[in-house]
Amino acid sequence: MLDFLLAIHPTLLVVIVSVLISVIMVVVYKYMTDQTLMKQLKDEIKELQSEMKTLRDNPTKMAEVNKRAMETNMKYMMHSLKPTLVTFIPIILIFGWLNANIAYEPLAVNEEFSVELLFYDSIAGEIVPVVPEGIELINHENYTIKDNMVRLVYKPVQEGEYTLQYQLGDKTWENTVIVNSERGYKGPAFQIKDKTLKTITVSNEKFKPLGELTIFGWQPGWIALYITISLVCSLSLRKVLKVY
Repeated sequence: MLDFLLAIHPTLLVVIVSVLISVIMVVVYKYMTDQTLMKQLKDEIKELQSEMKTLRDNPTKMAEVNKRAMETNMKYMMHSLKPTLVTFIPIILIFGWLNANIAYEPLAVNEEFSVELLFYDSIAGEIVPVVPEGIELINHENYTIKDNMVRLVYKPVQEGEYTLQYQLGDKTWENTVIVNSERGYKGPAFQIKDKTLKTITVSNEKFKPLGELTIFGWQPGWIALYITISLVCSLSLRKVLKVY
């Protein structure tokens, strides 16, 4: 339903979605709460917090004021609960869609990728890969399970959706990979409901919205970008619209 949005550059898409969700949340919150009451509660909380700072030498009185502050804060939270619940499910769905479509880079033609099969400790043997037309198997060797793992390296020669198969004795497992020049991928981690094989993991690289830019050695992912923009946008809108 939202696949048409994949034509937008993923970094710009994260920015747009972050801003839109922030606007929706603030507007819904403003019109689903009694803002006069919310302001009164917020002002009361600030007053009680300021009062507590003057009562550090009077633990008994400070405990009483702290109790009142907690009760007022609970009232504030309860009044905030309804708009939070209303926006929670749509936001989770959009968040899940983003994670399924832009969290990783797609596999590309003529670029190698690997698949790792992770087995349980007691499993031994040799994997027989079944390779569909349109993909080449690069590391031609025996695929004996070593240290509970087998790694296969592939090179796609044309775009398409492919089913890769792996045989061990009378067992066969498979996973699907997508090779294209646009957004789109499967997985890349597949949990296997089997007593022999734990996981199948494809080596899609994680999407880096800021490219190779690092912040004190840290490369922010799309979730960090989403949270940062959402916080900045929400705080700014609350001030502009006087939302309490």
